[in-house]
Amino acid sequence: MSMSFSEFKKLMGADPLNREPETLRARNSAPEFEAEARDAEAFEEKLQAALKITAPPGLLADIKAITQQPQTRRRWVPLAMAASLVMAVGAAGIVWQQMHTWGSVEEYVQDHYAHDGGKALAGAAAIVADEDIIKIMSGLGASASGAMSERVRFIKTCPTPNGKGAHLVVSTDQGPMTIIYMPKTDVTDGEVITFENQHALLVRLEQGSAAIIGNLDQAIDNLEPMVRASFKSSPIGA
Repeated sequence: MSMSFSEFKKLMGADPLNREPETLRARNSAPEFEAEARDAEAFEEKLQAALKITAPPGLLADIKAITQQPQTRRRWVPLAMAASLVMAVGAAGIVWQQMHTWGSVEEYVQDHYAHDGGKALAGAAAIVADEDIIKIMSGLGASASGAMSERVRFIKTCPTPNGKGAHLVVSTDQGPMTIIYMPKTDVTDGEVITFENQHALLVRLEQGSAAIIGNLDQAIDNLEPMVRASFKSSPIGA
């Protein structure tokens, strides 16, 4: 079965230097696949040049040890990684933001999801500790309480059109979905964006907004009540 363009785009976002036979076949199947691969490679080269970070000795063994823990004890890897790798993740976001300007929230949501939406879904773990959620959200002057915190399987800070926000993956009975929290960005409440076999619902909150993103066959509006009830403003650092 041939790889779809959407699948190929996600693969390039996660592993732009992939040279597996299936990847090469897909790359050679059409001009748009080749163009996407070249763009991903160019971005990777700029990123490596900007970072110039060497992984510390023993990092691979540490990561393997984390992934081999029982499923109920796993936590999302970045907070357990060596400091240099966490810096690389943050720098990657900065480089990506500096390379892009967005004319609208709709354009930002599509670009953000294309950049690392697939990677975040693939990296979602079984458990994210409450203290990790509190640490990230409090730094944004907000909280994600109640039912939301129980569902979070991935969380990190991310660039938004008007400053730092949060990228989350949450569990649902329809499979994992993505939420991008934008604490200083206004949106048209209830607007739906459709792109690359995904759709996103924009939700205006008491502080900023959020985008709920899922596959076209997922009912993203089912998460709207929880998102409205869970994201609350709070003093920064509280």
